[in-house]
Amino acid sequence: MSVLVNAAARNVFSRLLPSVRHITTLETTSADPCPDLRDEYSLPPNFDYRVWFPMHMSVQMKKMEGKLRSVDLIVEVHDARIPVSGRNSTFLKQFCSIRPHVLVMNKMDLINMKKYRQPIEDYYRHEHGITNIIWTDCKRRHGRALSNVQKAVLDILTHEPRFNRTVKTEFQIMVVGIPNVGKSSLINTWRSHNMGTKKSAVVEGARPGVTVRVQNRVRVLDKPPMYVLDTPGVLSPSTRNVHEVMKLALCDLILESATNPRYVADYLLYWLNRTGDYSYIKHLEIPGEPTDDIDKLLIRICSTKDFRTRCLTGPTYEERWDFDRAIAAFIKLFRKGVIRDCCLDKDILKPYLD
Repeated sequence: MSVLVNAAARNVFSRLLPSVRHITTLETTSADPCPDLRDEYSLPPNFDYRVWFPMHMSVQMKKMEGKLRSVDLIVEVHDARIPVSGRNSTFLKQFCSIRPHVLVMNKMDLINMKKYRQPIEDYYRHEHGITNIIWTDCKRRHGRALSNVQKAVLDILTHEPRFNRTVKTEFQIMVVGIPNVGKSSLINTWRSHNMGTKKSAVVEGARPGVTVRVQNRVRVLDKPPMYVLDTPGVLSPSTRNVHEVMKLALCDLILESATNPRYVADYLLYWLNRTGDYSYIKHLEIPGEPTDDIDKLLIRICSTKDFRTRCLTGPTYEERWDFDRAIAAFIKLFRKGVIRDCCLDKDILKPYLD
């Protein structure tokens, strides 16, 4: 059985990209060892990246708005790897403008906190007037981080007016955010931290879209009585640029069926090269210099890792490179925090990093 590692194998992906359109660019670094960098990232004209807004999102957004009268505070959870990109502006306009607000940056273990914490806080203070920012890693259930969240919440609840809920003896909090940023993990960790139970009160998942409706309230504290409403992740229906959509996909905040794993891997390669991070060569243990050609990179990964698959070609089976495994291995470097710098918004934060 022959191994097809020739031009025909490389053309498997080129057929997916018959033509391209111009998209905005990232700032490149000087003295790059990768000589042929793309000046811009492009997608096929028939690939519409603006359609990811499932019907349940718009329906549940209206239900969330209907719950506001019974809510004392909004806790917005976001992914620290994209501290600026992807936030749903509706939360700020319709929810956080009429109720006290705490912004929780989850998955802090996946970024360089020494480098990015202060610039991110400076950005939100200067650009949006947001000062209540808490950093957490709910998967590891750090007690100190949960204590910080609870302290910030209690400080606000005891000092802010309660609007039409002054006669109520308990507090009610709504947790909002885009899909798969850790809202359910935060609630379960919060409840476990205070109530001494390991049983999950709300369903967690490693993919976006696990929570699809506003849940019943969950008690997370006895004194004072405090309840939390879990909500589905809601993406903004407004038009986004391709960089923002691909950042969401890279962080696994959009179902891959709504994008395309190969496009996501290609964007990761583009972003790493344009920001001067060539550590993927070392981590993948592949020979040669950095490349800006995703097909060449995938073939090198398959060759080094011996990723093969059997394909039916006519009456017989033939072995070919398994590009799906190569794509998964490349994207995994980012999602597991192996890549040297996993903050995708460094270009937006540049004025605060200097």
